[in-house]
Amino acid sequence: MKKSIALTLLGLTFSAFPIAQAAPLTLNGDVSVSYEKDTAADAASSGSRYTLRLKGESELGSGWSLYGRVTAQYANNPSFGDYNLAAYGGEQKSVFSFDQFGLIHKNEQFVYKIGRQDAAVGKTALLYSRADSNIGKRTFVDGLSLSGTTGKTEIAALLAQEDNVGADDNRVYALRGGYNATDKLNFGLTLARYQDKVNESTNHWAVDGSYTFGKSSLTAEYTKSSSASENKAFALVFNYNFDDKTTLSLTKFRVESNGDMGKQSDFDNNNSGIYYGVAHKLNKAETLELVYKDQKSLNDGQKNSKFEATLTHSF
Repeated sequence: MKKSIALTLLGLTFSAFPIAQAAPLTLNGDVSVSYEKDTAADAASSGSRYTLRLKGESELGSGWSLYGRVTAQYANNPSFGDYNLAAYGGEQKSVFSFDQFGLIHKNEQFVYKIGRQDAAVGKTALLYSRADSNIGKRTFVDGLSLSGTTGKTEIAALLAQEDNVGADDNRVYALRGGYNATDKLNFGLTLARYQDKVNESTNHWAVDGSYTFGKSSLTAEYTKSSSASENKAFALVFNYNFDDKTTLSLTKFRVESNGDMGKQSDFDNNNSGIYYGVAHKLNKAETLELVYKDQKSLNDGQKNSKFEATLTHSF
């Protein structure tokens, strides 16, 4: 039922643009069910969530296309939802939203995206993340991003403003340059700025390197901000592909309180620990992913953990 409603809404949205009517609408997305259990200070809480993400793209010609995304999620425990609870007024258990939209331009080397979109800064999203897994309003950014490769050089850039609750829409600026030294070795440099309307604005730099060997890959990233203290972070990510169906990942990280941009790293701010993950493709459409996060607070050393299990069907 939710999928039918989403398809109808997305189709109506694109039909509002006459130029899009002449081109076919490409749809793809996924539905998933997740279970999460968090433990901290010997107390545990858990919850399940059910999610639909539906993306549409319509060609406009000359490398341009129009994109949009419809999402829906139900969380039996609202604190475990992937949506911004403050934007929905307290104890909202379900949301339905047209949460990403804009224009895409592609050429032989680069992809440009203009509009409301997810965002990541840093090779491992160590500096900043408003991930595609987020749902609903007030969880993304508005702006311009580009990514691509020219020769052996990778370039990624972001100029954006956060879509936040209230008027405090902070700004994010970032540029990463990477170099493919060989087909197995890559290294890069990221320069970024987080312009905060309320708190301290900060400048950031990060260095990263990746190496692939056999079925394994290793990626490391280190970053530091202009804050006077607690201004560093690092991530070390190891992946091993058993075969084309099963992947193991181990991630060691540490993010100090002022080490990322606006306390929005892809890793929990003011924590250090290890993430253990396994992803297994059940078939062409379905994937099971298990993640266990074993970490502790840098302030008081208090241990906390998270276990997540997600079954996803893509279409």
